[in-house]
Amino acid sequence: RDLHSFPTRRSSDLKQMKTLSQEFMDDLKNSDGLLYPILDRVRNDHTLLLSIRKDYINIYYRGGNILRVEKVGASGYTSFFDTKYNKNAETTLDLPRNIGNHDDAKKWVDSFQSLKLIMDFYFSRICKSEREFQQLVARENNDSTISNESEYFIADIECSDSDLQARFDMLAIKWLANDRKNGGNCKGALIEVKYGDGALDGDAGIMKHIKDMAALTSDTERYRELLNTMEAKFEQLDQLGLLRFNHCANGTKVKLDVTAPPEVIFILANHNPRSTKLKNLLLDGDDVDKYISKNFELKFFVSSFAGYGLHSKCLLGLDEFRRLLN
Repeated sequence: RDLHSFPTRRSSDLKQMKTLSQEFMDDLKNSDGLLYPILDRVRNDHTLLLSIRKDYINIYYRGGNILRVEKVGASGYTSFFDTKYNKNAETTLDLPRNIGNHDDAKKWVDSFQSLKLIMDFYFSRICKSEREFQQLVARENNDSTISNESEYFIADIECSDSDLQARFDMLAIKWLANDRKNGGNCKGALIEVKYGDGALDGDAGIMKHIKDMAALTSDTERYRELLNTMEAKFEQLDQLGLLRFNHCANGTKVKLDVTAPPEVIFILANHNPRSTKLKNLLLDGDDVDKYISKNFELKFFVSSFAGYGLHSKCLLGLDEFRRLLN
């Protein structure tokens, strides 16, 4: 099977989406909702990034999880801060484990500055540069002064899906600037970030990801489910006011083209041009070419004057990228 054999989407597919319930959305976006103070803070603090999961959200700071909020029962939410960031108990934390009203949500919001300080100290000892870079790329393309010019919107970061047996650094929707009046011309983009040459090979290196992407995109059911979820997450992020772009007056909605092969994009951050590792991986070609298929387009990001905005003209195919390496 290939991508062109996708069946028509059914309403039952919505059950597979890893997104938020309408009640959860209302509690976030309505001013009287239980979680509104948290969303309001994220909207006004560009060091924070909200990611949507199935019935819970993660709030990221510097690529780390500063707050997880999960729906429990009919009218409540559990809240969680990973104590690994504070494992030496340098700061005493007194935060509600459940959010049942505005005051509980405000206590979390008021604690963010202290939690950020805890995480800053942790990241000074244990570097997580790749995740921090991912969050920066997501912010630049989703909600910044140049995001309306971007052609890739990040639907999720640090996405791990056991049902799909896949994990992704970033899931993106390619929406070309010239096609903004037609949301049906969008396509999926699966992005992997490699920070430094030490991350290029090994068990989580470039070749491993290419093999995994080949397996995923050749399975039409798994990939169709992923596209459904990406569309829904984009729509929910937009409803929450976390995407900044010029909306069409005709209310155009994003609709991913299931007949178009997705792009598999590598963002290679801080590659050392004196190193031969990347050339050895890609120029020989035997292993890489073996896993290239019609089910996806392999691309490599080349920054536009040191920026993080993702544009189609900044993405090179394998042959172009090989010529650049030479």
